[in-house]
Parts: sequence; C-alpha cells; structure tokens
Amino acid sequence: MKKAKIAELSVYLPERVVGNLEIEERVNAHRKILPPGGLQRLFGIEERRYAAKGQQVSDLAAAAARPIVEKIGAGNIEFMIFAAACSDLIEPATCNIVQHKLGLRCPAMDIKNACNSFTSALMTASSFISSGICDNVLIVNGEKLSDAIRFAFDDEQHLMKHLAGLSLGDAGAAVLVCKSENESGLCFQKFMTKGEHWQLCTIQGGGSMYPHDVSKHYFEGQTAALKDVLSDTANHFFHQCLSESEWQVADIQHFFTHQVSVGTTRLIAQLTKVDPSKFEEVFTRYGNTAAASIPLAMHARMSRGEIQKGDKIAWIGLAAGVSVSIQLMVW
Repeated sequence: MKKAKIAELSVYLPERVVGNLEIEERVNAHRKILPPGGLQRLFGIEERRYAAKGQQVSDLAAAAARPIVEKIGAGNIEFMIFAAACSDLIEPATCNIVQHKLGLRCPAMDIKNACNSFTSALMTASSFISSGICDNVLIVNGEKLSDAIRFAFDDEQHLMKHLAGLSLGDAGAAVLVCKSENESGLCFQKFMTKGEHWQLCTIQGGGSMYPHDVSKHYFEGQTAALKDVLSDTANHFFHQCLSESEWQVADIQHFFTHQVSVGTTRLIAQLTKVDPSKFEEVFTRYGNTAAASIPLAMHARMSRGEIQKGDKIAWIGLAAGVSVSIQLMVW
C-alpha cells in the first residue's frame, strides 16, 4: 500500500477585512440589540474576511488552488475534489465549475460534510493514492459563509438563535496530495459520526425540507450544546486514536483543529492535555471559516517556517452533524 502525503498547501483570503465594530453597527441599525464589544467577549474574534458580492465559492477555491496548478501544471493533476460546506449551486457539483476555472481535464467530484469536508476529502484522496487509483489528488475548498449571516433581529431570543453566524468568515484553501517515497505522510486516520445531534447547527434552506423559504437560508445553531457535544466526543475519540496509533501526545509538535471560537480551541487543548502553544489559533483574525479553518491554520504556521521535516502533526476535525475526525501525519 502506498502512503499519501500533503505535498503542497495554498490558501486564499478575500481582500475585505471586517471588524467587530462594522458588524455591531450593521446589527444595531435595525434594532439596538448587540452590546459594544460583545462579539469579542463571547467568541474572541476581532475581524474576519468577506468575499466581494460578485465572488462565488468557486472563485475562492480556484484562487486558492491556482498557485499549485501553476507550479505542477494542469495536465499533471490526476483527480480533483471540491470539499466545502458551501457551494455555488445545488446542481451541478461545484467541482465542475472550479475545474473549468482552473483549466483542468481530470475527473472531479464534490465532498460535502460541513466543517469536516476538507478532512473527509483528505481521507478519500489518500485512499485513492494508497489503492493505486492515482498518484496525486488536488483538494480545493471555498467558503463564502458571509451569504448565510443574518444581521437583522426582532429580539434577543432571535439574536441568540443566529448569534454564532456573526463570527463567520470567508476563505479558500487547497492541498495537493501525492504518494510518499519516504517515511513522511499520513500515518493514521479515523472518523466518526453521531447523527442524533444533527439539529444543533443548521442552514435549513435550499434542500427538500425548506426548498423555497428564504428565511431558512441563514446560519443558526445551539452553540453551547454543540460545543459540549464536540468537546466531549473529540476528547475521548482523540485519546482512543492515539492509543490505536501508538503515538504519544508529547511527541506531536503541531495541532490543527477546526475553530469556532478562541474558548473552544483552548478547551480542546485542556481536555486533550496538549500544551495550548502547540495549537495554531487563527480564529481571532479570520473567524469561523468552516472547512477552510484547518488548512488555513496549518498554512499560517508553515508560512513562518515553524514546521520542519520529520515533525509530527495532528488534525482534529470537528463539524456539525455531529462528526469528528483525527488524522496524524509526519511532515
């Protein structure tokens, strides 16, 4: 069996930076309901990026992937997976639009699994490589979550239902997954789902439940309940996976997890008994970027030259649904 590795990683961030004050003013223009500094106190966020009105999810994904495509050549990419919570359309798959924008001719498909879309795609891509189906897979992601944010509220109860949406941000990410010729690469992957909690975090519009109800196209969630479920599940699952992989917490230099607030990331570090400095925190600057958050965090640490050959890395995927994934790799 061939081992797969991440050979290239690239990200894209929209130009527009949106601070908390702009969000507060926009919300309070309808009804003075959001206290000054409330978002920073609740979530730890300071700013996020919003894509331009005319930018599509596929544009964000293509912009993130383009440096990789230009480096290795479009004709050398054997398979492409678009992996995101967002999409351009319900039909066709967004991968087709991204493929066209990148000038690719390889087979392509979508993988949609909320904020674990990227980690699920990495597991799929590595399976393709390990089984010999192909030697490389391009994973692309685009998240335009700003389209799902509600800014006008009738009362505090209405605000609380959609409050977490005010921490969402836009981004794109891409990785090239290739076969490894040495000891580097993915060493362990495991994934689990607890579907009984699917109602805790939703965007309900656009599917068969509410196909034409415009009011259902906004992000809403029971954030406290979701945090409790994810934290408890991730903690037990993480230690189970370490036991199965025979890795030790102390041996891992870098941890990258999906980020829904600064407090949640710190709680995951505390529960897993990991030094918080080993986690890369990007939520303060970019907010909740759904499935882009893990590659975005890893890219931030890579850009500072802090990931060295031979370092051990853990990805901890957390998503509404609820699902958790653990992926261990040697750089």
